[in-house]
Amino acid sequence: GKLLTGLPEIAAFTRKVLPPQADSPVKATYTVELILFIRPDVAAVKIRQRPVGLDGAFLDEIFRGREDPSELIAAHPEAVPGTPTYVLAKDDGVWRVAAAQNTPVIDAESLT
Repeated sequence: GKLLTGLPEIAAFTRKVLPPQADSPVKATYTVELILFIRPDVAAVKIRQRPVGLDGAFLDEIFRGREDPSELIAAHPEAVPGTPTYVLAKDDGVWRVAAAQNTPVIDAESLT
């Protein structure tokens, strides 16, 4: 991963690696898998992120049943799901993202 600190640094990196794609055929769903309250005003949230095509189908389904999906991962990086973790902090009654980490799932066992 890459350490990014502060909004200007995060924004510059994001613009570079994730250029605007309003017409992109890939979207994603985000499902909360776990919430761990560290304190009443701080929570760690584990997410399951799954890419979805315009037809609504989950793109990561192409990996199911494959003993070794590594060739498919290389050919279809847009189909690789992610596992974001967010640390949320409650500030003046509003929950805000204090820290985030998003890691693609490239483990063959997890994908299949």
